[in-house]
Amino acid sequence: MKVECLDLRSQRCPMALLLAKRKSAELLNQQSLTIISNDTASINDMIRYFKQTSYSVKVQQHNDECTLLVTKKESN
Repeated sequence: MKVECLDLRSQRCPMALLLAKRKSAELLNQQSLTIISNDTASINDMIRYFKQTSYSVKVQQHNDECTLLVTKKESN
């Protein structure tokens, strides 16, 4: 399955979170989305949102940028 990429480095909150929510809603079960951001507030909001919903999230910090790998969990 292809991993989608969403570059949010030019976006700030709340727009970054809104765009991440919209794009992640398109994911199928077990499909992943890579999100790139450099806004700390946006990153924290996205992590909090994905942990509260039906997604798993892995975070990698690269200097001033952060990459989130968001995967939609199987729904029962």
